[in-house]
Amino acid sequence: MRHSKFIASFVLGLALASCSAKKAPDNRIRMRLPTEPPSLDWALATDNVSKEIIFTIQQGLLTHDADTNPVPALAESWDVTDNGSTYTFKIRADAKWSDGRDLVAQDFVDAWERVLNPKTASEYAYFLFDLKNAQDYQSGKITDFSQVGAKATDAKTLVVNLKGPTAYWLHIPTFWISFPIRKDIVEKHGDRWTDPANIVSSGPYRLKEWKRDSRILLELNPLHYDKTQGRIPEVEFRIVKDDSVAVSLFETGDLDIVRNLPPSQLRSLATKPEFRSSPYLRLTYFGFNIKDPTVADPKVRKALAMAVDRSEIEKLLHPMAKASAVWIPVDLAGSDSERGIKSDPEAAKKLWAEIKNPPKELEIQFDQNETYKLVAENLQNQWSRVLGVSVKLSSQEWKVYLKQLSTKAPSIYRLGWGADYPDPATFMDLFTCASGNNFTGFCNSAYDRAIQQAGVSNDMAARTQLYSGAQKLLLEQEVAILPLFQEQSLHLVSQRVANFKADLIGDFFFERLRLKIEE
Repeated sequence: MRHSKFIASFVLGLALASCSAKKAPDNRIRMRLPTEPPSLDWALATDNVSKEIIFTIQQGLLTHDADTNPVPALAESWDVTDNGSTYTFKIRADAKWSDGRDLVAQDFVDAWERVLNPKTASEYAYFLFDLKNAQDYQSGKITDFSQVGAKATDAKTLVVNLKGPTAYWLHIPTFWISFPIRKDIVEKHGDRWTDPANIVSSGPYRLKEWKRDSRILLELNPLHYDKTQGRIPEVEFRIVKDDSVAVSLFETGDLDIVRNLPPSQLRSLATKPEFRSSPYLRLTYFGFNIKDPTVADPKVRKALAMAVDRSEIEKLLHPMAKASAVWIPVDLAGSDSERGIKSDPEAAKKLWAEIKNPPKELEIQFDQNETYKLVAENLQNQWSRVLGVSVKLSSQEWKVYLKQLSTKAPSIYRLGWGADYPDPATFMDLFTCASGNNFTGFCNSAYDRAIQQAGVSNDMAARTQLYSGAQKLLLEQEVAILPLFQEQSLHLVSQRVANFKADLIGDFFFERLRLKIEE
């Protein structure tokens, strides 16, 4: 114990000394990243760490305002025709890439072809399946991309044809999977196209430096169409893996924004003037690989779900977590608080006794993070206490963990999902058969039909009923996932930073921030 404390203190001392020895310029804002971004290729990225960089160096046709409404970005205007099945976007005349080349409508067509090309293996490809023939192209049923509903009719006009009216579709052009790309740059540099020396982007900032496992430095893009004065010249992301070290660096003034706060310090941090808390459409869950023999029996999964008292986890993580058994967050239209398996330890014991050969040992896998370690330990304790089963814990570094999930998911694994846009479809689409982010093995035609029907309806009451039935299949009958809690968006934000506001999706935009002038 003494040895581990000494090492932690030594590492913290080195971190503080390193940052304090060379303070960042006063015109730079510094944010903590908890790990190295797995990818800055927006056709391949699937995580919130990569998103922080991508959303700052690149944009789509549209973006979200502070209230998560779609507003113009690279497209200055759009028209909707054919009862909501056709969208025509006009690209800004002054939209340029960071190397000075004009940004054109074909750059979106090239990007979407790359995402949907089966050789790319984009896990987010299903986000574009509302386009006419997109899924058939991605599955290889058709090989001619000109049959897909995305056409550049001239240099600055993009026409999008959907399979039919889609209630949420205007949010898709705000998400990174829809961002344009420079086909020539990708073809020239291959896997190295996102290196600082090679990458070409069209967002408010551009990538200046990437020191692996250390820092990522961005600078204002002088060719960006928005010339609003007062923007912060540089954004520095420092990779600090330890939550407590990140808080210490914030307190010494070496970081301006910190998220992923240590649960052991939340109560004390919540009293500070720099503490920010806001509603967040994000859920943490444990998934079951229903093809794995250990948890293949639905009775096993159901008993495990009934054995969990979520209030224990809520108390453990207060004020970050609010217990939730449902999959669509309660703050979002379309949610149904009646869905999901509620805590019932006695029923769990009874069901476990009915199982012919219940597993004697389970393994929970999760990514290395203090919060998720505490959650996994709590599940370990509850399942052992209620069901008498031995539970082993195993954690991995984030990039390694993501790769394992996409290769072969463990029997029980931790993940979170935050809304990519403020509509229930972003949660329910995740567990369709075609979803590249569905690692459970759950594939149900009735579920998929309900999701498809809900997506084309503009009647929220009808959509809620469809989603409620789909949640029953996912959470109660198949028990493919075990939702645990909905998160609050928590940050420490320096008092030198103005205009900070995290929206329901958990996003804020660096181009909207300002640094206060010291008097």
